[in-house]
Amino acid sequence: MCKRPAGGPFPGYWELPTESLEGDETLEDALERVFFERLTVNLWQVQPLGAVDCGLFKGDVNDDNVRLLGYEVELEKNFFHIYGYDDFRWVKVSNLKKMRVLEPCVTMLTKKL
Repeated sequence: MCKRPAGGPFPGYWELPTESLEGDETLEDALERVFFERLTVNLWQVQPLGAVDCGLFKGDVNDDNVRLLGYEVELEKNFFHIYGYDDFRWVKVSNLKKMRVLEPCVTMLTKKL
């Protein structure tokens, strides 16, 4: 989970690393880009999990209806530098109740996909 930074929409809330597609970029290319740009890690394996449709982050840059696509990823290394977030943590689903997590991310993590 990544913690949204101060000065932007929903500061202090936790979310899954997210990114929008750029141009004719594939979903897998966008995943590789977001993990490298924001966490400085490379993906080893990518497995699609499912999708959640939602009005994502009302008041954020994009307040239209959005489809969140979930992927299980295996990373090449376990050393992170985060960019664009205030913090990064590995979190068990059972611990989400203790965190301020954006609702679409809770839905993605707890929904049977």
